[in-house]
Amino acid sequence: MNQTTEPAGQLRLLVVGAAAGMGRWLSEHLFADLPWQRVVLVDTAASTELLATAAGAFGDIPVVTGTLDEVASELAVPGFIVCLAVPDGAARDVLAELDALLPGDAPVIMVGSSFSWALGVLDAVPDRTRVVLHPLMDTGARSLDGQTVCASEVRGGATGWLEEAIVSRGGIYTVLSPERHDTIMTYVLALTHQALLGFVTAVADSGLDLTDELWAARTPLFEALLGLAVSLLEENQELTLAHIQASVDGAAAAQQLAAAAASVSAAATDKDGLVARIAATRDRFSGALFDTVRNTAAATLGAGQSKRATLARVRRLGGLVGLYPTGRPDKLRVGRLVDLTPVHLVLEELLIGPRGQAALLDGPGVRNAKRLGRRNKAVRTRFGIGHVEVLSDAELEVALDAWLAHLRRDIRFLVPESVAGDGVASVVREQRGVGAAYLVSEAVRTGQRAVVIRTEIRADLDLDETIERLRRAVEVAYAWPHGVARPVRAGGLALRYLGPPGTFSENAARQFAVGLAGAGEHDVRIEPADSFDEVLEATRDGGLGVLPITSSASGLVTRSTKALLASDVPVVAGGMVDVAVRFDAYAAAPVVLAELRGAPVFSHPQALAQCTNFVRRWGLEPRPCASTADALGQLLAAGGPAIALASSGAEADHPFVHVVEREIDDLSGSITRFVVVGQPGAFDDHRDGSDPTLRGIVLAPSVAAIAPLVGRGPGFDELLTDPDGNCLWVTSHPVTDLPDGVRDLGVVPWSPRTPVVRPTPG
Repeated sequence: MNQTTEPAGQLRLLVVGAAAGMGRWLSEHLFADLPWQRVVLVDTAASTELLATAAGAFGDIPVVTGTLDEVASELAVPGFIVCLAVPDGAARDVLAELDALLPGDAPVIMVGSSFSWALGVLDAVPDRTRVVLHPLMDTGARSLDGQTVCASEVRGGATGWLEEAIVSRGGIYTVLSPERHDTIMTYVLALTHQALLGFVTAVADSGLDLTDELWAARTPLFEALLGLAVSLLEENQELTLAHIQASVDGAAAAQQLAAAAASVSAAATDKDGLVARIAATRDRFSGALFDTVRNTAAATLGAGQSKRATLARVRRLGGLVGLYPTGRPDKLRVGRLVDLTPVHLVLEELLIGPRGQAALLDGPGVRNAKRLGRRNKAVRTRFGIGHVEVLSDAELEVALDAWLAHLRRDIRFLVPESVAGDGVASVVREQRGVGAAYLVSEAVRTGQRAVVIRTEIRADLDLDETIERLRRAVEVAYAWPHGVARPVRAGGLALRYLGPPGTFSENAARQFAVGLAGAGEHDVRIEPADSFDEVLEATRDGGLGVLPITSSASGLVTRSTKALLASDVPVVAGGMVDVAVRFDAYAAAPVVLAELRGAPVFSHPQALAQCTNFVRRWGLEPRPCASTADALGQLLAAGGPAIALASSGAEADHPFVHVVEREIDDLSGSITRFVVVGQPGAFDDHRDGSDPTLRGIVLAPSVAAIAPLVGRGPGFDELLTDPDGNCLWVTSHPVTDLPDGVRDLGVVPWSPRTPVVRPTPG
């Protein structure tokens, strides 16, 4: 805070009457942001809990709460500023007690509706700096923005910091003499109260049923006036209203109101007379003021209708609603509306537990509530509509972040090796429902980085769905590298992959297509194929194909290698796409793994090879399938206990399956590299700085077939094999003089390098 808004020399705050009302409001919306060394909040012995919540507004500033007797020892030191916001009947006695306890340098800010009366009370401490404040808003206001605060002329030392503090928070600070202020309040308060009390008395004495007749047939104007009038009838208001009438000349207000009523009554008997009376009154307003007042009233009427409309819409849609009693945002209630009438609502409360530790008994939150040990049942509570504030959807989301407990989970992410673990954590923190996220560990393998982020997930969210959503967010933020030359053909380009949809091959195809579409150059149509042979045949018509070629977990991909070696379709590779691969185990019913020991396990051969430890641990019987998507379909056809291994998150597209174990890969994450192939001439020349990564790639049925060509001088050579002896040769040397049966796929940007994890020799 800049120097002008600091209470110079006075760095301790004492608020008397801080538990509720205007003392509480000023503490939270004005004083809480000032740089106090210490704060003392005082109220009655019955307000202990309210004082404790009020103290929270001051953050890390030391706060002492209690009755005046309990905090007396805190007040002997100099440097206090006092805010006195107590009922008028108690003001003189409380001020006398304070004067006896506080050093003489403590100025007093008194909250009051009559300046003359309040300054008369403050005359009992003539040696102190003293000022009266009259905030012209109720405690339902959410901030000082646009609100007017009247102040008396300061008696004693300067309090310029107070004006600056109010103005800097959007308030309007107005200094009035006691006489001028109280004359204005004769009309603003005393006359208004009398008019409203007269109106509500006439309504109550009408002989009509207040609920079934008058309220049921209300107009927006009647509703607004009656609502304002009824607010004056609340308990504990009587003495305050009586004090206002006595202190700001209520008798004069009564005479003015009676004269105006008589004038209107006389005019009402004659049509022309009433028209003239209305016109004469209207002419007293300037055009700008008339429009301002009218528009303000329209907005107020609309706000009243808006609350009920919002509640009705939420009830119709069956959604959650958040609300709190007016003036008590610390008493959040969240639930579903089970009844709504013109005057009240019944809420089935689903939020249970204290702030920061609560659970929500709705949807996934029910299961999480058990994890948190919250076994309470939902209760139904009746509220008056006029006594609650309804949160918007955005406000409810913020409130749930603050109130709900968070469940901690360690989540593994697989990202390119160039991505720092802290970068992954920063992406996770930005996602909905994440309370905190920080790096636990990271391990770098060839071409990849396995990152574990300890994440706190909000207790109303499905943990598994949230984890998958976080992984997708990280995948979007940190795309896997790919190096592909631009296809020459720009429009209507077909890209085939081994189907069905939902496979890693489709992910690779989409990643390639999104990259081209993002450049605004190509219109790519993705189509599944039934076999690798069909993928290759589709290139004869000018299309492209995508095939897996290597796996960081198991090496060369056998099936696609054999298809490439056996095919007579002339193809070349235009580049590569890396796809992060994670496998989960699925069953057709929500069972535990122990019930599936020895069962058949369906999946693509490559997936089975990458999850051998899981298969062996549970004694499962491998059943190879055409794809991981096909494996999920086999679960229903099995007719008994069975498991399918498929990509993480597959349950989103296959609602009939259930996860029985997540991340069952032998390694902590793996990458499958795909090649994009087409007819010779299908790809443009490689450019955009890819030269340092260009490598020739050659497939052979055995190492022996190409052994004489490998290692012919300085440069890069790499050989990968599969269990059948097939071989992939990646080289920086020119590829020439290849024997029969060997396929040259051309030169591609093989970047960053072949992602293969090799076991350490024993």
